[in-house]
Amino acid sequence: MRLLNRLLAALLSLALIVAGVLVVIEVIAQRLGRRPVVVDWPRLYEWANRTPWQQGSVRVTCILLIVLGLLLLVAELKRSKPSRLAVRSEATDAAYTRRGVAATIRSAVNDVDGINSAAVSVSRRKVKVEATTAGLQPFTAESLQEPATTAARQRLDALELQEPPALAVTVSTPGARSR
Repeated sequence: MRLLNRLLAALLSLALIVAGVLVVIEVIAQRLGRRPVVVDWPRLYEWANRTPWQQGSVRVTCILLIVLGLLLLVAELKRSKPSRLAVRSEATDAAYTRRGVAATIRSAVNDVDGINSAAVSVSRRKVKVEATTAGLQPFTAESLQEPATTAARQRLDALELQEPPALAVTVSTPGARSR
């Protein structure tokens, strides 16, 4: 979301800069007694004077601008993924990055005997662990579910996060998915 906000801000600022430069050019041209250079603003001004607010084109333009404004507002107000997860501490303002939390939980799950690999994703509310066993039989995944969950839970608890996210651990065999 941060990228979208930056892109929208850049486009909006570019549009305002272009509009400002056009106004300056037209004002200078008008003061020098010349006709409009880029935008035929006298014609636009006459159209605006003779067009009532109730005309369809004015209403459609206003509705489009309102919808665009609301979309921009919603995009700005939507909470983005936190890049850091705060630590429970009154003495200092410390936090872990999401990537760091994922790496430490991945390490804990990979240390469980029988786990071949683990993929971890961390969001504000949830830590999702998808582990793969070394064995091919479904009972292998079932037997490693509890140890993998315990290892991930202990490591997450050891981080002492201010708002600990929920933990979801899935253990599967290399060929099939199992819970």
